[in-house]
Amino acid sequence: MEDSQTSPSSNLDDAGNSTPNIPLDLTLEILSRLPAKSLIRFQAVSKFWFSIIRSKDFVDSFLTRSKTRPRFLLTFKNFDSRKRFIFSAPEHQKNDKSSTVFARHDMTISADRVYHIRCRPVNGFVCCTRGDSIAVCNPTTRQIVKLPDVESNGRHVYARLGYDPVEDQYKVLCVMFYDPYSAKCKRQGTQPEPYVFTLQSQQKEWRKIEITQGVAYRSVDGGICIDGAIYFGDGRSRIVRFDVRSETLELIQAPENSLITETSDSALLNYNGKLGGVDYNYTRETILWILEDAEKQEWSELRFARPSEWDDLLEDYFTSEGESHTGELIMVDSRLISSEPFSVCYYDFHRESLRRVEVQGIADDEFRRVHGIGKRTREILGFPGYVENIRFL
Repeated sequence: MEDSQTSPSSNLDDAGNSTPNIPLDLTLEILSRLPAKSLIRFQAVSKFWFSIIRSKDFVDSFLTRSKTRPRFLLTFKNFDSRKRFIFSAPEHQKNDKSSTVFARHDMTISADRVYHIRCRPVNGFVCCTRGDSIAVCNPTTRQIVKLPDVESNGRHVYARLGYDPVEDQYKVLCVMFYDPYSAKCKRQGTQPEPYVFTLQSQQKEWRKIEITQGVAYRSVDGGICIDGAIYFGDGRSRIVRFDVRSETLELIQAPENSLITETSDSALLNYNGKLGGVDYNYTRETILWILEDAEKQEWSELRFARPSEWDDLLEDYFTSEGESHTGELIMVDSRLISSEPFSVCYYDFHRESLRRVEVQGIADDEFRRVHGIGKRTREILGFPGYVENIRFL
């Protein structure tokens, strides 16, 4: 920990005055109990507090605690002002007596920097894209790190964020390829072109990586980072795995007769630290697929009865997003309607039961008035498993 040897009685604030004689261990205990918003603000108290709050030990400790209090990341865009709004709300626990949680407005991305968000957060960081522009933002600190633009030359640009826990590094994988039905694709081919950018490094430009022979795909559907690897569907019957540390790509065959990479009604998810997938579109069963061994490409399956309420949810435009640390599949309302409550649903695989939780505070009347949103319906994206992180990139 930086400044760990500093005597409390000798601490000076920025004006050169002595700070109160508070023992270091008590200062750490006090700071460790503060919410993220307060910690970000209290960095300005003194150079000493700044050094504590920004130190790696303190940041890592805060993230560890945050992972025990997962939240939802909820985001939508105002098409009139072109601003993007980011909210978060605590995830509902099984033993909670209330069926309501309250959302908090964390960040607004201005019109000149508005981005699309296509994939789930990684340790609180969110990867954003806009044409050839890619950025990583942290709603907790409100920091936006814009990466060098890529040269797409008319190709589709997909960006996914990954984390290597061994080297403690965040990397962005960018994949570009032409529309398979375009004239340019017929001339140039469909081979994807992947690049990598390492955050918090001296890297100034994207680094192209070689593709192992036989690893070909035409789409990047979804995306989730689990234990140092990014997984996404190829739009057919395979899953692409990118190892963040070695920067290698490989293909994993999806389970036979499954739809986990092929429909919007299915989803890849994190099932107790393993890659999982859910099928529930065409049968009266819910099938949970679990990748037991990535190298051998071995899957197991669990089948559950599908509750009758499920059909109503699908008709209500709910989308499934993959986190199941509670043993549940989480489904998020994909529309924000001013006259209707915004909801999140939890399906318990083992109890085969469904519960619905209302999220209050998402663009209420006052917020809509201040930001000129009006009463129109908005498409909203929800990502469970979001955690607060006070780390600056």
